[in-house]
Amino acid sequence: MTIEFPSGVWPAMITPLKEDKSIDWDRVDRLTDWYIEAGVAGLFAVGQSGEMFGLNDDERLALARRVVNRTNGRIPVIASGTFVPSVEKQAAFINKMADTGVQAVTLILGELAQADDDDTVVQQHIEQLLIRTGSLPLALYECPEPYHRLISPELVTWAAQTNRFYLLKETSRSVEKVRAKVDAAKNSPLRIFNADATSLLVSLQAGAKGYCGIAANFYPDLVVWLCEHYADSPQKAELVQAFLGTADTTIHHKYPVCAKYYHQCAGIHMLPISRVSQAVLNDYEMRVLNQIATQANHFRELLNIS
Repeated sequence: MTIEFPSGVWPAMITPLKEDKSIDWDRVDRLTDWYIEAGVAGLFAVGQSGEMFGLNDDERLALARRVVNRTNGRIPVIASGTFVPSVEKQAAFINKMADTGVQAVTLILGELAQADDDDTVVQQHIEQLLIRTGSLPLALYECPEPYHRLISPELVTWAAQTNRFYLLKETSRSVEKVRAKVDAAKNSPLRIFNADATSLLVSLQAGAKGYCGIAANFYPDLVVWLCEHYADSPQKAELVQAFLGTADTTIHHKYPVCAKYYHQCAGIHMLPISRVSQAVLNDYEMRVLNQIATQANHFRELLNIS
């Protein structure tokens, strides 16, 4: 199977919830459309931003299926599929997740070995999953939970040579590590997507294929613009990058609650509640988010983004 995942922005989707903390399916649909209207390349449903560790297996599958159905083939979707330590159970769930219609199932690196295990253990675990999942396309995720495991360039090279992996969500916040992984994946289907908005511009210049992180839950159109125009509009690209970097600490504070509040500015009006966080925004925090939304609108005018 030959697949090429498009370059650009892959939002790490949030999951709207109702007052009783059940999934708000209508707003999942509206949110999916909102991302697509912003010009994103693909969607990462059922990730940490989507509160995947606060969902049960049925909800994870239903959420992935809902997003796939709503996209209706307009853009590809990926979703996580490794939530238990058993290789056999992980493989079984990966196959179930693939049946939802996602273009690839994501392996959470922190679920593939213990924190003190070396890359040999991770590789052996992945090899067993490859055997048990046929030819299904896969992705890799340096998720901060259950612990923050980064993949080495050597393991990136090995994974790339299997021709089963198409996307790596890179979360090191290190340009040097991004560059090393880009080099390690050369001449393979595996593409590196930076999750750090503060280093997005320089990572694109180093060969990363785009962005897969939380800033795309706030102003995906601005991140899309940067990914598409960083080379042909370098001065404006520097300004957009400065905005992304300046806002980054704020959008991480009380996340994902802050992102759900911010969507009230975007017209989706989802409730600022979460299963994985009990955070409540105060007036000061809401005021700062509102001012970031005003700044984002200023950049839309500067860049002529409707």
